[in-house]
Amino acid sequence: MEPNLRIYIFRGEYKNREEALLRGAVGMYAEEIQGFSGVDTCHLTVKRTKKGKPYLDGLPLHFSPSHTGKLWGCLVSRFNVGFDIQIKREANHKKLAERFFMDEEIKFVKANGADGFFDIWVRKEACIKYYGTGLSDIGAFSVIKGGGPAEEIEYNGSACFVNSFEFEKGVRCAYCSGVRGAEVWIRYLN
Repeated sequence: MEPNLRIYIFRGEYKNREEALLRGAVGMYAEEIQGFSGVDTCHLTVKRTKKGKPYLDGLPLHFSPSHTGKLWGCLVSRFNVGFDIQIKREANHKKLAERFFMDEEIKFVKANGADGFFDIWVRKEACIKYYGTGLSDIGAFSVIKGGGPAEEIEYNGSACFVNSFEFEKGVRCAYCSGVRGAEVWIRYLN
């Protein structure tokens, strides 16, 4: 079965090009997925919900962009998604965890250091983007269950499914969707 989640990655200077990159990602997705061929991405209108979650007006596709360093990425799907990408960098991870994370997440960071912190951070951001709530809700739910990363996250009476992975050395990603075990493919934009 062909996966219906695609992450489109661009390497390089993305500032002032994000809308063009988004159109490119949506256009590539439309070419690859049955039922969307011939989509004119030039006239797509990106709108935002009250809390800032972007969506496409007039096209039943969902997307979630993220960027870090010289990497820009966007997850595109037929259903609601959230995506985050982060370069691991030096910071006081324990202090940040104590400020933003729940108790079981703080314990996970203390046991796993910077790798544990970034695994939690990208998972939480992907979930926040999925739910469309904004960073103010980062401490309202946990992505750790039973001492390890949870696959299913319950928040505000709704469940989503999250997975994280190392995109490349020193770069952590997470994606979230309403479908358990959703497979993801990575594509590159020029």
